[in-house]
Amino acid sequence: MGSFLSPRQWDDKYGLNDAKATVLAFRLLRLHGFPVSAGVLMALEDGTKSFYDCFSVDSPTNVSAMLNLYRCSQTGFPSESNIMAEAREFARSQLLDVVSERNPTLLQTNNLRIEVNFALELPRQCLLPRLESRSITRQLWPGNESTRKYLKLAKLDLEKLQNQYQQELEDLERWWQHCGFDDVKYARKILVQAYFIVAPTTYEPQFSYFRLAYAKGVIFATILDDFFDDKNRDLQELQRFYQAFIRWDSSIIDDLPQHKLVFKSIDDTCLEMAAEANKVQGRNVLPLFKHLWAEFVASLLKEAEWTHSQHVPIYEEYMQFAAISTAVKLITWTSAFLLGEKMTDEILGHVGPDSRFVYLVCVVGRLSNDIASFSRELEEGKLANGVSCYMRDHSGCTQEEAFVAVANLIELACQELEWELYRSRAVTPEACSRAVLNSARNARLLYKRMDGFTNSDEEFMKLFQDFMFDPLG
Repeated sequence: MGSFLSPRQWDDKYGLNDAKATVLAFRLLRLHGFPVSAGVLMALEDGTKSFYDCFSVDSPTNVSAMLNLYRCSQTGFPSESNIMAEAREFARSQLLDVVSERNPTLLQTNNLRIEVNFALELPRQCLLPRLESRSITRQLWPGNESTRKYLKLAKLDLEKLQNQYQQELEDLERWWQHCGFDDVKYARKILVQAYFIVAPTTYEPQFSYFRLAYAKGVIFATILDDFFDDKNRDLQELQRFYQAFIRWDSSIIDDLPQHKLVFKSIDDTCLEMAAEANKVQGRNVLPLFKHLWAEFVASLLKEAEWTHSQHVPIYEEYMQFAAISTAVKLITWTSAFLLGEKMTDEILGHVGPDSRFVYLVCVVGRLSNDIASFSRELEEGKLANGVSCYMRDHSGCTQEEAFVAVANLIELACQELEWELYRSRAVTPEACSRAVLNSARNARLLYKRMDGFTNSDEEFMKLFQDFMFDPLG
């Protein structure tokens, strides 16, 4: 299937001229990388009815069709933004009406209410695969004769994976103690949070080394971010720490034992991960790891300089550094080489550290953070933020208008990500593109439901407890 299926091909070749079949088939084909045009949705119109007249919510079957329309509307490419936005708003409005009417008959089939609520709360851009599978299993539990065996297998699979995840979390605890981070005053212990943002996405048992590497990257990045965010530290101290990374030389900070401990732990971990990665990659990735860390610390220093001078840069300058300071690029690509796949130059061109794909993921992560943390950071004196930079660039723009504009930038980046994901499928291993893409989904989830790791305890622990320990059924 070398080109996009046109509406005529869709109807004539595949006989899909029914609204329910069309939205389901479109969604499945789009999710699995087949070329299909959003025009097939509008082709349902004829002279007597509009596209939206093809859908209703007067029966469980029709509610399911509306739910499929809502889900397929979230797979749009930038060129389809108008069609998909209209379909999404229409379907969301209809589903919200169904839920608010609390019609028990309409939503009781297969616990349809659970599925609808889950889809409304967590759109595709926030969806972590393992959280979705748990929701579906709960929806079908205890099941009927046709599903009971599958649900039993799902329960066994979950129990096996939970045992492995708990062991990996214990390994992470031992690593933390070995590093001696309890003696570092500015080191927040976020082992649970760091592990949780990777495990529900790259969840398969064979990716244990990747999960631990990713979690360690999150922990390191958070320690450094907290250090450079501290307004009470003078710039000279920050610049010395920065120089240690630029030169990759701990002797620069010999008289700063806590900083040296952090740097040495990063150095040791990079050496260990690079040695493991080299077995599969057949190339020395250590120079890349060092470059990514130096680049990340440089972005933190620039943001610290803005804070110390109370400077609000223009949006374009801000994003040059802020996209890097999310640590998405750093964390993803100091761990993705450990997925067990050989990363060719062609693959790296599509989803590697300097790809458009990774930049868009960084944009989604940064701007999602900025919207959620804007008020808190303003109170703390951190003025450089995507929202405030947008307001600077657009004279007279209110805070509310800036929030809307930045949210639109996130939506545009998500649409372009869908296109980049489609474009990269032919050459990129699924586990690799998923690992990169899910960094954006993690950010959307964390900053949709909470302020990242900062004010997340109660809400976060509910999700974590459910994923790591709670049984099904």
